[in-house]
Amino acid sequence: MTSSDALNMLRNHPGYQTLVQRRNRLAFSLTVIVLGCYSLFVCAVSWRPDLLLIEPAVLGLTTGIWSALVLIIGSWLLTAVYVVRANGAFDHMTQVLLTEVNV
Repeated sequence: MTSSDALNMLRNHPGYQTLVQRRNRLAFSLTVIVLGCYSLFVCAVSWRPDLLLIEPAVLGLTTGIWSALVLIIGSWLLTAVYVVRANGAFDHMTQVLLTEVNV
């Protein structure tokens, strides 16, 4: 079996289609969440900067600083979600697929 035959078998396998669809759906969902949150933050900075200047009684930081921290830490957490999923379920699906196709 040539490498192009193996590649065609892999691409036409229903498990491969499922893997690609699940991986793309997760990546798209996480991207939309991150971009939506950052867009809301930019809109708040542009249209209502006074909301970001409020100083709650927590460490003397403004709501703008807290919002930025939540965005950054949230992005890290969403990246961790993707990495855990990719190293767990997606890697397992890939190994099963490669075994079935005998690559």
